[in-house]
Amino acid sequence: MIDVRTITVVDPAAEDAVDQQALAPRLRTLKGATIGLIDNSKRMADELLAALGDLLRQRYGVAALVAHRKPNPSVAMPGEALDRLAASCDAVVHGVAD
Repeated sequence: MIDVRTITVVDPAAEDAVDQQALAPRLRTLKGATIGLIDNSKRMADELLAALGDLLRQRYGVAALVAHRKPNPSVAMPGEALDRLAASCDAVVHGVAD
């Protein structure tokens, strides 16, 4: 007797076309700007962003930093946190570290 088995192959590639979006315009200057810092909660991200924040203030005259730490690297930023950063910051840096 012949044993016949069926194998199902699944292709996980996305088929949806992604709309291209223009990059945000650069700030003319960082002097006096408010910069958001998103810590993705990976190892060393907090130290990387703290050092970057110090550099932005000392060298480029950034007036204020607004920090947000994600609870987990694999969890998306909550919409209210994104809205708060968008409303209060001139630019945002999303830090990734390991």
